[in-house]
Amino acid sequence: MDHGSSPTKVRKSVVDEDFISNLPEALKDKILCCLPIKEAVGTCLLSRSWRYTWASMTELMFRRADFASGNGNADDDTCRFLKFTDMFLFLHNGPILKFGLNTIENEMVSTGGHLSRWMLMLSRNKIKEIQLWTSIRDSYKIPSCFFSCHELEYVYLRACFFTSLQLPPLSKGFKQLRTLRLEYVSVQGSSLEDLVASCPNLEKLSICRLCSKSNINIRSTKLKMLTIEGRFIHLNLHAPYLTSVWIGLELKSDTDGALTARCNFNLSPFIASLSDVETIRFHGQILECVEHEFLILKQPRLFNRLTEISLEINLGNLKQANFALSLFQHAPNLRLVKLKFISRNSVVPTVHFWESLNRDVCLFQNVDVVSLFNFTGSFAELAFLKLLLEDAPVLRKVRISDKGLDKDVLKNLLMMRRASRDAEILIL
Repeated sequence: MDHGSSPTKVRKSVVDEDFISNLPEALKDKILCCLPIKEAVGTCLLSRSWRYTWASMTELMFRRADFASGNGNADDDTCRFLKFTDMFLFLHNGPILKFGLNTIENEMVSTGGHLSRWMLMLSRNKIKEIQLWTSIRDSYKIPSCFFSCHELEYVYLRACFFTSLQLPPLSKGFKQLRTLRLEYVSVQGSSLEDLVASCPNLEKLSICRLCSKSNINIRSTKLKMLTIEGRFIHLNLHAPYLTSVWIGLELKSDTDGALTARCNFNLSPFIASLSDVETIRFHGQILECVEHEFLILKQPRLFNRLTEISLEINLGNLKQANFALSLFQHAPNLRLVKLKFISRNSVVPTVHFWESLNRDVCLFQNVDVVSLFNFTGSFAELAFLKLLLEDAPVLRKVRISDKGLDKDVLKNLLMMRRASRDAEILIL
């Protein structure tokens, strides 16, 4: 009478069965995409069923650092990396949804030629995401075939430049692109404006380390998040559904610290165009170069959705203090305030500015968290903090990052009268 298989035979059959090789192809692809690409190719030695699995990977990330041999010969390492990438893309079979290239720590003298060839391959594989982390010492012109990747949804490019002549007609633009990130990018003429126009469904635009001697005009009816940091002459915006704006302006200075170039950026109409904005961040020298900015709007208007304001500001500068006050007055639902104090282009402190305000109107009715960076304890900074504490009924926390405050100043800060019983001051 057979009472079933013995425990030994059952254990042996379980061990002999190759569960990993019998996984669905989609799950195998996910496993390989989590490995460094050299190790992913190495899985071809596992078994026959894994021999060509790597050749249909949908997400590819090529890192130059993975090919460092340790013998100090960077040229040989680069050669191996380029040959491997060429071979991989040539033998690849199937769609490539994501492509990443990271050579950020190495100079790739021949990147331009190789990129053109790789982009041509990608344009034929329904690519949806491209990330090129290249060295800033190896600036390159974006290959023309890149603009044939019409199904792109996410793009990150570093240390590149392009011209309007390369861009496709608007009818053949990047209709699926939702996120565009550019870093260390140089633009000329209307190339940036034309690029944004070719992306009718763009929602997030981030440009860092921008270098432009032209006026920048951005028009987009779908754009929600905008970040622009770097050097530019003028910025004109038409984006009615923008919710987050981060502008950082950098100007050249001579040896004495004086600004050698002026910006004709007009902040008042720019802010007036932000009808649905929820977050505003103005950093760099943007508040220093704008002339006569005392009122945001000619006609009063409330930004009811504005909940966060972040400024790099000198509260002792009359122009900048008035600008900050105008923002606070137009944001009744403001909840978070971040101020980074600066002392560039110092002027005579604005005596009694914050103390002389009309206290009948509460500026910080709904503010609950405030962060103050580079706090020096100046007259203007202390006056602003006193106004804030006495004017914010629901304030919970004030975080202060100081620059070596005197003990007496710290003691006075902690003893300031507060409108909110729950308000606490944290000295970082």
